[in-house]
Amino acid sequence: MSINSFLAKVSANGGMSFSNNFVVMFSGIANDYFDDEEIEYFCDEAQLPGVNTATGTQNGVYLGVGSVDYPHTRIFTEFQLSFLLDANLSILKGLNKWYDGIFGEEERLNGSSAPVSNRINRLKYRSEYASTILVTKTELGPNSPTERRPITYVMENAYPYAIDAIPLQFGSSQLMRVTAQFKYERHYTTVKDIRSVKGSIDGMDNQYKKGQANVVTGEMSKTSKEPIDWQPRVVAGGGTQLPIGIEQVNQGIA
Repeated sequence: MSINSFLAKVSANGGMSFSNNFVVMFSGIANDYFDDEEIEYFCDEAQLPGVNTATGTQNGVYLGVGSVDYPHTRIFTEFQLSFLLDANLSILKGLNKWYDGIFGEEERLNGSSAPVSNRINRLKYRSEYASTILVTKTELGPNSPTERRPITYVMENAYPYAIDAIPLQFGSSQLMRVTAQFKYERHYTTVKDIRSVKGSIDGMDNQYKKGQANVVTGEMSKTSKEPIDWQPRVVAGGGTQLPIGIEQVNQGIA
């Protein structure tokens, strides 16, 4: 297959996929602990969960053939989400409250006094703390940075079973982030054919208008009207030019 036919095939399927474009949403009881926009905007790392298979062994299927493995159970692996933290530590507070709610300790977070030393933990029913988590892989579209949504993983009855330690240290300032590990009952996927989404992104509002400044403040305008093609193409001298990313659009270099 020539490079041109390969690129034509890639273009027909909507271009290449990039790992830095996704949307995470919580549904159910978790909404009591978080704001929808906080989850969507502060989640900076997610995983599309994998699946494994438990197998058994059968002997003597055919004469002269040894043991043959067969599948009998689907195994759903845990996944993790990482969030940036604001100064109020909103996501961290929400995760702690969700985790404490599993063991019936969420009320102590609302009080000013320390909990008594002889308190008990009374585990709640799963229906009282488990929620649905949706991780959607998105791609840049003509009207929105997340318009094309080829696949969504829906994790049923998910809950945080571990919240990773957060290091604090003197030195250079860095953005704080928290990572939580989640278990769930099982997941399924919803798929959508994004090849029907056509057009350039010249109509998408990327908060930047190249070459135009406010006559009063001198600041650049924030609306992009320049058409940008996300398809790869062959460039002079050989090689492939990658699609323009949304980061370039936001920085006004597209």
